[in-house]
Formats: sequence, C-alpha cells, structure tokens
Amino acid sequence: MKTRIKELRLEKNLTQQTLAKCLGINQTTLSKLENESVIPDAMLLISISNFFHVSTDYILYLSEERLSADSLLADNMHLLKKYQHLISLYRKMTPKQQMDFYSLFCSILDIDKNI
Repeated sequence: MKTRIKELRLEKNLTQQTLAKCLGINQTTLSKLENESVIPDAMLLISISNFFHVSTDYILYLSEERLSADSLLADNMHLLKKYQHLISLYRKMTPKQQMDFYSLFCSILDIDKNI
C-alpha cells in the first residue's frame, strides 16, 4: 500500500531513526513502511497522522487534502476556547493591570504599544 510517510518525513528533515523513535517503533519497521513492504496498522496510522498534523486519508493517498474538515474544526475550537479563557482573565484585571499586561505583551513581542 502506497503511503506518504517518507514524503512527510523528508518535509520535516527527519531521519528514519528520529521519526521511528517519535512514533515508538524501530527504524527497520519505518523503513518497511516507507518502502511499502508493510502496511501500517490503524493505531500507527493515527500516530503518524497526529505527528504530522495531516489526515489519515492524506497519508494513504485517499485525499489531496492534508487536513480533514473535522481536524480543522477541532483545532479551531481548541484555539477558540483558549482565546476565550485568556479574554476572560484579561477582563478580570483592573484597568491598571490591563495596561501593565498590554505593555509587557508588546515588549515581549517587540511591537509598538501605541498602535
């Protein structure tokens, strides 16, 4: 079965040894996966998908879309919840704390705070 594992690995400039270690498999198994002499099981396919942030369909050449709509939605929902939490914390600050926080944030990012 043809996969994009090698292509994805090379995009990230990873050696087989490094990727295999990250996935919890040995380098020989990864080599066999990349050479299409072994088919990845479902759990390994999911691990590879999560590692590279692509859909399993993309890895298996079933789609040209790197991410599924569900993955994009899940990522966006996670970020939205994080942003909502940060905004709620900011709103709980006093006006002086908000100004101090804003100044600190601008200095960390090295941006003009008078924008």
